[in-house]
Amino acid sequence: MLKEKLIGFLKLIRIELCIFGTIGFFVSGVLAEDLIGLQVEYFIGFLIIFLSEAGAFAINDYIDYEIDLNNNRSDRPIVLGQITRITALYTAIIILLIDLLLVLFLNPFAALIALISIPLFYVYSLGLKKMILIKNFLIAYSYSGTILFGSLVTDAILEPIIIYFAFMGFIVGLGSEIMFDIADVEGDKELGINTIPNKFGVKRAANVSIILYSIIIVMDPLPFFVLIDSRLYFDPLFLILILIPVISYVFLSISLLKNQTKENTLKLRKLIFVIMQVGVLAYLIGVIV
Repeated sequence: MLKEKLIGFLKLIRIELCIFGTIGFFVSGVLAEDLIGLQVEYFIGFLIIFLSEAGAFAINDYIDYEIDLNNNRSDRPIVLGQITRITALYTAIIILLIDLLLVLFLNPFAALIALISIPLFYVYSLGLKKMILIKNFLIAYSYSGTILFGSLVTDAILEPIIIYFAFMGFIVGLGSEIMFDIADVEGDKELGINTIPNKFGVKRAANVSIILYSIIIVMDPLPFFVLIDSRLYFDPLFLILILIPVISYVFLSISLLKNQTKENTLKLRKLIFVIMQVGVLAYLIGVIV
């Protein structure tokens, strides 16, 4: 019984996504040359990001319980009876309070970003996710917000590479979320969630995602050719590594252009996370080696 409840709790907070969401934060610290050891600021920052996402997922499942029940969502622990709905609500509230307490230990600039971001993800679940483009922009902001947070958590300086990296995070996050909406188009219609695929069709949504991915294809290797950061400028190792995600984005875009079925989009959904991590790794190795 206890094991089942623990599994249900981990499903509720989407622990794997919470961990994934903190990667950009730590990479940002390395890119900014702020993260140089075991620093308490980064431990606090990690907790804030991890808990923010966990709380947002918990409140989302609490609010969407009846919808998930009607749609037979077997991936939702409340629907499966692994955890109670009231537990999800208490989890979200307690996590929010802990998050706000942790913010007190941050410097003013990092605290400002945290205080803007944390409520946004709760409000997202409360209704903003049903508004066209706003849901996509908020998720895209979560990609870039963690990167900015990773640089500001120790000082008030935003290095050029951090601004550049955060902008790329926003673009790829926006493109990915629009692509994800293609797979969810039928369910979103039933839930009354306005998305680009619902409003303008899956073909146009795919084209928007491809345009955004094309921007990333250009931006990813640009620090090799343009002096944005001296550690990446004309660094052959960085160029070799970054060409892997660049080529992958090309093939992903071709696949999405040809096929916008739910099955293919779900396959690309898994692939995009791998491509993003390879891109992050290329930048990380480029500045370290």
